[in-house]
Formats: sequence, C-alpha cells, structure tokens
Amino acid sequence: MDDDERVLAERTIPEIVAYLRAIEDDEGADRLERQALRPQGQSLAAAILPTKYLRSGLVVGFVPNEGEQTRAIVDANTIEPEVDLKGRRVKVTLDQFFVQEYPGIGTHRILCEFAGRNQIADDIEELKFTLMVEAADRQPAAVIGKPIFMGLTIGEDGMNFRGQTVNICSRTDDLILDAINGDAFKGGLTLAATLQPALKPFVGLATNVVKAAIKRSLNMPVFKFDIGLDFNTRNLSARLRRGSYVIVQTSEAEWDWSRFSFAAQTRRVLRRADGQSLEANYFVIGIDDFAGEAARPAARPSRRPAAKSEQ
Repeated sequence: MDDDERVLAERTIPEIVAYLRAIEDDEGADRLERQALRPQGQSLAAAILPTKYLRSGLVVGFVPNEGEQTRAIVDANTIEPEVDLKGRRVKVTLDQFFVQEYPGIGTHRILCEFAGRNQIADDIEELKFTLMVEAADRQPAAVIGKPIFMGLTIGEDGMNFRGQTVNICSRTDDLILDAINGDAFKGGLTLAATLQPALKPFVGLATNVVKAAIKRSLNMPVFKFDIGLDFNTRNLSARLRRGSYVIVQTSEAEWDWSRFSFAAQTRRVLRRADGQSLEANYFVIGIDDFAGEAARPAARPSRRPAAKSEQ
C-alpha cells in the first residue's frame, strides 16, 4: 500500500499529532498526546480507543426493509440470504452517514468513495462512485437514499462492496470539489444490462479524483472497508438480501447488536438503554430491487441464533 493511502489509525502517534496540528485541531492533538501517556500495562490501542476516528475495524449489522419504525439490528452473518437475487439487478444507496467524530474543527468535508463489481455474463465491470459530504461531529450528513450504483447485476457468488472516506482540509482542492459536484457524479452510477465501454473513463475519473485528494498533505484517509455479501450459509461471511446494512467503524473486541435499534424514519442507530445515538462513525447502505426490473416476492427475513461479532 502506498504510504499516502494509510488510514489515520495506521499511522504513528507523532504522525497523527502532527496532522491534527497541521489542520488546526490542537485540542485533538493535545488530547491524543495525553491519552498516549497511558498507565503502565495499558496498551496503546486501549489508550486511544475513545477517539472514534482512530478505530480501524468494523462490524456489519442488517436491518430488514419491512417492520415497525423502530427495528432490531442483527449480525449480517446470521441472516438467511435471498438466493433469488442471483443474476438480478439491484440499486445500492447511501441511506445514512453519521459522523460521531472526525479530525479537525467545525464542519467536516468528507470525500466518500464506493467501489464494486458489475457481473454481466462472463465479464466484470469495475465500478467506482465518489461524493462529497459535510457534517459536524455528532451529526449525520445531509444524505438519505443517495444513489450509488443503479442496476448493478448480482453474480452467482454475491457482491463485493468497498468504500473509504477521506478527510478534506486542503484549501487548494477547488478543482477536485468541482469535479465531484459536477453533473456526472450527482445521480449515482447507472448501469446497463450490457457492458458499457464509456464506463471505464468515468471510473477512471472517480479513481483519479480520490488519488489526487489523498496526495494533498492536509487530506487524510480515515476509514476503509471491504465487505463480501454472498449466499453461503456455511461460513461466517455477511449474507446478501434486500435491506439495509449498517457499517460501523470500531475496534471493539466484542459487539452485541441487541444493545441497539434502528430508527427507520431517521436512519439512525440508537442505544436501546437510553434512546441516544450510537457513539461511532457509521454508514447505512441500502440494497433493493432496481426499478428498471420487476421485483420478485422476497422471503421473510429469518436468522439463526445471534452470536457476538469479534473483531
């Protein structure tokens, strides 16, 4: 991996502190330096755990499309897959991006890149889509149901979905922002049922936009994820079915989804104990039938006994 592409959590404490001071987040830098002076016997990971953007792992939960306004969240590796999705075209949407804590002060500008593969017959199209969002700490970005991939064809083995976020603090990125905010990026990536030669230049543009942003000294990758959603019930991978996937940035050793619920109207993850928001950065990604293809009846969600996820 290129040194520029390491997320913030993979860097040394001095590197992180230097970055925070460069973007004028002196309070965050001071706090991290104090946390690094940990008691004897305490690991560095435990010392910096309170800093939400320095968590490098993830957990994935699942929420069904149907149900009450307040819904249960279950481990995505315990649900039954919907095998009728094989060979079908689906839409993938960004239904929520909640920012609990990001580097910097005030309103954060965050570049989000999503990647996947479109399976058409024996060929595969590489996909990438990029958008810029703004949010302050402990607030959601102003996106609900934002199209990412429209008409993505599901392969026999399911789908792969990847993403990353980049904290944008450079003052010289107007050209990058203009490219992202242009018409080409506004409506998501709409795919055809056949290979599209014109898709490669678009994917190349999205890739180059992100690479250019990362190379700026004041911009920093914060979170990356790579999730396989398949139909195999005999392994511990996440399963694919219509619904919403909650992708949480965390390094906690154990995770119990029964402690949380999903508010369907606001797309927020709440603690059951007090109704307050989950204190973590997270995405909610929706997967459903593509409107250009008639939907088949979906099986009722079912799952095996829930087990704790380990990171």
